[in-house]
Amino acid sequence: MTRAGAGALALAAVLTLGACGTTYVDSSVSVPADNTTTTTLVPVDPEAPVGDLLAEIETLMFDLDERIIDENRHVATLERIDDLWWAAERQIRNDDPDDVYNFAQAIELARTGVTRLRPADASKGYKILTDVIDAYLGRS
Repeated sequence: MTRAGAGALALAAVLTLGACGTTYVDSSVSVPADNTTTTTLVPVDPEAPVGDLLAEIETLMFDLDERIIDENRHVATLERIDDLWWAAERQIRNDDPDDVYNFAQAIELARTGVTRLRPADASKGYKILTDVIDAYLGRS
Protein backbone atom coordinates (compact mmCIF):
# COMPACT_ATOMS: atom_id res chain seq x y z
CA MET A 1 0.00 0.00 0.00
CA THR A 2 1.35 3.41 -0.92
CA ARG A 3 1.84 6.18 1.51
CA ALA A 4 -1.00 8.23 -0.10
CA GLY A 5 -3.35 5.23 0.05
CA ALA A 6 -2.55 4.64 3.72
CA GLY A 7 -3.12 8.32 4.47
CA ALA A 8 -6.48 8.30 2.69
CA LEU A 9 -7.51 5.15 4.58
CA ALA A 10 -6.49 6.70 7.90
CA LEU A 11 -8.41 9.89 7.08
CA ALA A 12 -11.53 7.93 6.14
CA ALA A 13 -11.29 5.93 9.39
CA VAL A 14 -10.93 9.07 11.49
CA LEU A 15 -13.88 10.76 9.82
CA THR A 16 -16.08 7.67 10.04
CA LEU A 17 -15.25 6.84 13.64
CA GLY A 18 -15.33 10.49 14.66
CA ALA A 19 -18.96 10.69 13.57
CA CYS A 20 -19.88 7.96 16.02
CA GLY A 21 -20.70 9.34 19.38
CA THR A 22 -23.16 9.05 22.17
CA THR A 23 -26.32 11.09 21.87
CA TYR A 24 -27.91 12.29 25.04
CA VAL A 25 -31.46 13.60 25.25
CA ASP A 26 -31.99 15.90 28.16
CA SER A 27 -35.69 15.63 28.96
CA SER A 28 -35.50 18.47 31.46
CA VAL A 29 -35.03 21.00 28.66
CA SER A 30 -38.27 22.19 27.14
CA VAL A 31 -38.51 23.64 23.69
CA PRO A 32 -40.98 26.47 23.38
CA ALA A 33 -43.93 25.96 21.11
CA ASP A 34 -44.06 27.56 17.70
CA ASN A 35 -43.75 31.30 18.25
CA THR A 36 -45.77 32.26 15.20
CA THR A 37 -49.02 34.02 15.72
CA THR A 38 -52.08 33.35 13.69
CA THR A 39 -54.16 36.25 12.54
CA THR A 40 -57.61 35.63 11.21
CA LEU A 41 -58.70 38.33 8.83
CA VAL A 42 -62.25 39.42 8.42
CA PRO A 43 -63.69 37.86 5.27
CA VAL A 44 -63.92 40.22 2.32
CA ASP A 45 -67.38 41.67 1.86
CA PRO A 46 -68.14 41.44 -1.87
CA GLU A 47 -70.58 44.34 -1.46
CA ALA A 48 -68.05 46.67 0.20
CA PRO A 49 -67.52 49.96 -1.62
CA VAL A 50 -64.97 49.57 -4.39
CA GLY A 51 -62.96 52.48 -2.99
CA ASP A 52 -62.52 50.63 0.31
CA LEU A 53 -61.47 47.43 -1.44
CA LEU A 54 -58.96 49.27 -3.61
CA ALA A 55 -57.59 51.16 -0.61
CA GLU A 56 -56.90 47.88 1.21
CA ILE A 57 -55.25 46.39 -1.87
CA GLU A 58 -53.10 49.50 -2.16
CA THR A 59 -52.10 49.25 1.50
CA LEU A 60 -51.16 45.58 1.15
CA MET A 61 -49.14 46.19 -2.01
CA PHE A 62 -47.31 49.19 -0.54
CA ASP A 63 -44.54 47.11 1.03
CA LEU A 64 -45.09 43.78 -0.69
CA ASP A 65 -41.66 44.03 -2.30
CA GLU A 66 -40.03 44.30 1.12
CA ARG A 67 -42.09 41.40 2.48
CA ILE A 68 -40.88 39.24 -0.40
CA ILE A 69 -37.29 39.99 0.58
CA ASP A 70 -37.50 39.98 4.38
CA GLU A 71 -40.37 37.84 5.51
CA ASN A 72 -42.42 34.79 4.81
CA ARG A 73 -45.79 36.55 4.97
CA HIS A 74 -45.95 37.54 1.32
CA VAL A 75 -48.00 34.49 0.32
CA ALA A 76 -50.73 35.31 2.86
CA THR A 77 -50.63 38.92 1.70
CA LEU A 78 -51.14 37.83 -1.90
CA GLU A 79 -54.07 35.63 -0.89
CA ARG A 80 -55.72 38.63 0.77
CA ILE A 81 -55.02 40.80 -2.30
CA ASP A 82 -56.61 38.13 -4.51
CA ASP A 83 -59.70 37.99 -2.27
CA LEU A 84 -60.05 41.77 -2.34
CA TRP A 85 -59.45 41.92 -6.08
CA TRP A 86 -62.12 39.28 -6.68
CA ALA A 87 -64.68 41.53 -4.99
CA ALA A 88 -63.42 44.77 -6.54
CA GLU A 89 -63.12 43.34 -10.05
CA ARG A 90 -66.79 42.38 -10.15
CA GLN A 91 -67.81 45.92 -9.29
CA ILE A 92 -65.34 47.56 -11.67
CA ARG A 93 -66.37 45.20 -14.48
CA ASN A 94 -70.04 46.13 -13.93
CA ASP A 95 -69.43 49.89 -13.82
CA ASP A 96 -66.34 50.46 -16.00
CA PRO A 97 -65.26 47.30 -17.86
CA ASP A 98 -62.54 49.15 -19.77
CA ASP A 99 -60.68 49.84 -16.52
CA VAL A 100 -60.37 46.19 -15.47
CA TYR A 101 -57.28 45.52 -17.59
CA ASN A 102 -55.17 48.21 -15.92
CA PHE A 103 -56.03 46.92 -12.46
CA ALA A 104 -55.47 43.31 -13.53
CA GLN A 105 -52.03 44.22 -14.85
CA ALA A 106 -51.00 45.58 -11.45
CA ILE A 107 -52.43 42.58 -9.58
CA GLU A 108 -50.67 40.17 -11.94
CA LEU A 109 -47.34 41.89 -11.24
CA ALA A 110 -47.97 41.35 -7.51
CA ARG A 111 -48.66 37.67 -8.19
CA THR A 112 -45.49 37.35 -10.26
CA GLY A 113 -43.50 39.08 -7.56
CA VAL A 114 -44.69 36.64 -4.91
CA THR A 115 -44.67 33.41 -6.89
CA ARG A 116 -41.30 34.01 -8.54
CA LEU A 117 -39.79 35.92 -5.59
CA ARG A 118 -39.29 39.02 -7.70
CA PRO A 119 -39.70 42.09 -5.48
CA ALA A 120 -39.20 44.43 -8.44
CA ASP A 121 -42.37 43.08 -10.06
CA ALA A 122 -44.33 43.73 -6.87
CA SER A 123 -42.92 47.23 -6.67
CA LYS A 124 -43.83 47.96 -10.28
CA GLY A 125 -47.31 46.56 -9.66
CA TYR A 126 -47.75 48.94 -6.73
CA LYS A 127 -46.72 51.94 -8.84
CA ILE A 128 -49.15 50.97 -11.59
CA LEU A 129 -51.90 50.32 -9.05
CA THR A 130 -51.59 53.74 -7.42
CA ASP A 131 -51.78 55.46 -10.81
CA VAL A 132 -54.79 53.39 -11.85
CA ILE A 133 -56.59 53.96 -8.54
CA ASP A 134 -55.90 57.69 -8.76
CA ALA A 135 -57.37 57.83 -12.26
CA TYR A 136 -60.31 55.58 -11.40
CA LEU A 137 -61.30 57.38 -8.20
CA GLY A 138 -60.38 60.84 -9.49
CA ARG A 139 -57.69 61.35 -6.85
CA SER A 140 -55.04 63.93 -7.55
